[in-house]
Amino acid sequence: MTRGHPPSVAINEAELMAKTRGLMVFALEPEGVLPFHFVICDRDCISVVRVRRLKYPGYEVAGIGFSCRNDIAALRAIPVTQEIFRELWVRGPDRCWYRYLVLPGTIEILEERDEPDETTGRKVAFPVPID
Repeated sequence: MTRGHPPSVAINEAELMAKTRGLMVFALEPEGVLPFHFVICDRDCISVVRVRRLKYPGYEVAGIGFSCRNDIAALRAIPVTQEIFRELWVRGPDRCWYRYLVLPGTIEILEERDEPDETTGRKVAFPVPID
């Protein structure tokens, strides 16, 4: 399903990161046959995860929606029940990881935190890198 070779190094890094964060990884599929790379379980939540490496930074939802549109379409094509989630994990050139929840009509950033903006002082949500 993937065009070209799957990002094997990034997939292995993502799997290791998931394990170090306490997530249970119970299916790894680096061959590019299935539209996801592994399955994770976080307490009662099960997610199929697809990994993508980006050459250029751009982690806002609109940018991810454009640059990862084929990956998002592949995840949306997986027939799953409402109890199973679809996630896209993106690693950028800064080697930080970002998680996105792929829903039928939209994408949401996972793991946000609030920090005050230095100029306005208002709290602004932005993605937390998975390190």
